[in-house]
Amino acid sequence: MACPFLTEGRAQYCHAAPMRKLILDGPGVTGGGLCTSLQYQQCEFVAKNSIPQDRCPHLEEVRVQYCAASPIPKLVPFSDSQLSSCTSGSYRYCDSYLAHARPHGTTPPGDLFYTPNHFWLDVDESGLCHVGIDGFLADAVGSVDGVVFATLQGIHCPALTLSIHGLEWPMCFPNPMTIQRVNHRLRRDPGRLTNDPYGVGWLFEGQELAGITRAGLIAGAQATAWQGGERERLAREIHEMHAPGCDGGLPTRGVARLLSRPDLVCLFQVFFGHSGWLVEE
Repeated sequence: MACPFLTEGRAQYCHAAPMRKLILDGPGVTGGGLCTSLQYQQCEFVAKNSIPQDRCPHLEEVRVQYCAASPIPKLVPFSDSQLSSCTSGSYRYCDSYLAHARPHGTTPPGDLFYTPNHFWLDVDESGLCHVGIDGFLADAVGSVDGVVFATLQGIHCPALTLSIHGLEWPMCFPNPMTIQRVNHRLRRDPGRLTNDPYGVGWLFEGQELAGITRAGLIAGAQATAWQGGERERLAREIHEMHAPGCDGGLPTRGVARLLSRPDLVCLFQVFFGHSGWLVEE
């Protein structure tokens, strides 16, 4: 499925010029300027002894695609492989698409799978996967200081380390997938991870391993109930730690920054460091 903002059109360029510059041919565009009139003969790239024509013989037209959601459209010929993310499910995690078509924040889409240590997994009909942290983790920590990817490509369990309030949190998605790329933008701007965990804060992209990548994960109504239970369990844990800022209700966003170092280590071990489902008595 292609991105709904992916637009087709025609563009013109001069194949005699040392650098090819595509110019969109459409409403509001003044044809080819000098190139579409006899004045093209004034151009430095035209041989002076050439036979006059109605338009420049060096003017070429090509079919192009471009993103209608981008403020500055980048025209790309149909044959260019750079369009792969626009013509596959990857477009759903593009900044331009998310800015227009999907709300940001910690409210999850309804079709995700979850791991016990609070990763989410999104799989489309082609087997394309995206992995990120869930809103529970994003709310608990409030902000992340740094992201280091431990696995970049190949068949692995996606792993990374988060720098959170002075501690290094090594985390691992429990099931393997074929990792194709990671979200390098998080290295420069780790705030994306907690500000929009289900959108621009995605971590890994790749292909599902049939019968393996989703094994043991939770989804649907069961996931909703589990997440609610996790927030209640977090409240109990925080109250037992006697953390400041908690008044008996659910912990506020970023409660991790109110914890002492030992309590922060305990929080990670209890909620985010394990890889198996915890069954409460």
